[in-house]
Amino acid sequence: MNNDIASGYTPEQDDVLKTLGLAVVAGQGVERLMSTCLTFVLRDEPLVSEAQLEGILRRHSKATLGQLLRILRERVDLHPSFDERFERFLESRNIIAHRLFDVPGGLDLHSDDGRKNLKAFLLRFMEDGQSLSMIFLGVIRSWSQQVGIDLPSVDAHASKAMLDHVDENVIPHLSTLLKEKTPAAGSD
Repeated sequence: MNNDIASGYTPEQDDVLKTLGLAVVAGQGVERLMSTCLTFVLRDEPLVSEAQLEGILRRHSKATLGQLLRILRERVDLHPSFDERFERFLESRNIIAHRLFDVPGGLDLHSDDGRKNLKAFLLRFMEDGQSLSMIFLGVIRSWSQQVGIDLPSVDAHASKAMLDHVDENVIPHLSTLLKEKTPAAGSD
């Protein structure tokens, strides 16, 4: 029995559409990691009750990536290269979600150049997302080690090689990428 269902697209178009699907899933992963960081690690208020935690989770689950980035910028100073990459990721995510085929420069499925441009755009988005994911995973791992919380769900979703990379190459540089805001002069 043949399990292949004809999509109506050429193999080249199918390839780009598969890449688009992977990019959407990867982007959602970055958003989830960022939301987790803001909810638990980079929070601006101590967690004192289950109701407070539920409220924070509700707020962050409904927040857009742009809103989460604004909250992150309020809480920490971002290294310019990290901020630039995050801004590009946000812009690309919004293009993917809202206006993928309206971008000047030819992101489309119907021409060789359009498919080439679209695939390159999606691959850059996923590369940016991978970098951001490693940073947010590093923030979560560093925090969990500092507060003595075991995060088995993180270990279950990441390979040992990925976690070793984060521990050796990301965590040592977090203080450069994300700096705690210093209180303004004259404030308590």
